[in-house]
Amino acid sequence: MGSVLFSTLVSSGRFLASMIPIFFAGVVVAEVLVALGWIDRIAWITRPLTSLGHLKKECGTSFLTAFFSPAAGNAMLVRHHEAGLIDRRELLIAAMVNTFPGIVMHWRTMLPMALPLIGVWALVYYGFLVLVGFIKTMVALLVGRFVLKPINAHAPENGPVKIETQSMSWELVKGSINKSRGMLLRMIRTTVPVTLIMFLLIHAGAFERLNRGLAFLTAFVPLSPEALSIVATRLGSNIGAFTVAGSLLYSERIVGQDVVLALLIGNLLASGINLRYLVPYYFGIFGTGMGIQVLTVSTGLRMAIMLGLIGVLFKLWG
Repeated sequence: MGSVLFSTLVSSGRFLASMIPIFFAGVVVAEVLVALGWIDRIAWITRPLTSLGHLKKECGTSFLTAFFSPAAGNAMLVRHHEAGLIDRRELLIAAMVNTFPGIVMHWRTMLPMALPLIGVWALVYYGFLVLVGFIKTMVALLVGRFVLKPINAHAPENGPVKIETQSMSWELVKGSINKSRGMLLRMIRTTVPVTLIMFLLIHAGAFERLNRGLAFLTAFVPLSPEALSIVATRLGSNIGAFTVAGSLLYSERIVGQDVVLALLIGNLLASGINLRYLVPYYFGIFGTGMGIQVLTVSTGLRMAIMLGLIGVLFKLWG
C-alpha cells in the first residue's frame, strides 16, 4: 500500500508540474494579448473558421495557440469566459474545435515510432485519425452556426467593456499575472484532488483490470485472430500494438488494411481507458461542471464518428 501511495504522489506531481505551468502561461498570454489588442490583429487568420461557427475572434486565437499547446489554448478559452467575452455555449463549442490541433500535432509522438514498424500504413492510420478530428470540428462549427447568433448581431449593449490597448511593458505582464492568480488557484483546487484520485486508481491496478475486462469485446469484432491480437494489445499499449502489427506485416500473416482497422478499433475501445488522463486534464482546466460537459461531448462525438468511419472501411475493404 505504501508503494502505491508513493507512486501516486510521484505520478501526480509530474502530471501537475507539467500541466499547471502551461495552464497559467495560457491564461497570462490571453491577458497580455487582450491588453495589447493583438487578438484583433491576428483574427483574420482564423476568420473563416470563426465565421462558419459564429464564434468570436478570441476563440480563433485560442485555436491557433492549441497547435503549440492544447492546454494553453483551452486555458485561454477559460480566461475569455471568465472575462465575459464568450458565453458558456461558445466555450463548449470552441473547446470541441480546439481538439483538432492536438490531433494534428499528434504526429510528433506517434509517427516516429509507428513508421519504422508498420511503414506507410502508419500514415494511413494517422490520416484517418486526423479525418475523425476534422469531421468532429466541422460538426462543432455547424452546431455553433445554428445555436449561436452571428457576430455582428451578437454584441449586447450591456456586454463586457472593451479593454483599451496598451504598449508592451513589464507592468502589463505583472498586471496580467496578478489577474490570472485567482483562476490558477481555482484550477489547482479542482485538479489536485482529481489527479490524486485518478493516479491512485491507476497504481492500484483499476485500469489494468478494466483493460482485461474490455478484452472480451475483441471476440465480437469481425477481424482475423491475428488482427484481434493488435486490438487487444492496443488496449494496454500504443507502441505494443504497433510492434505486434509490424511483426505480423513482416511475416505476411496480415495485410495493411487489417492493421489500420485493428488500430482504429483498438483506439475506439481505449477511449474509456484514456479517461484516466482526460478527467484531471479537463476538470483542471474547465472546472468540474464544465469539464464533465466538455469531456462527455468530446469523447462521445469522437467515438460516434470513429465508429461510423470503421463501418465504412469494413464495407470498402471487406
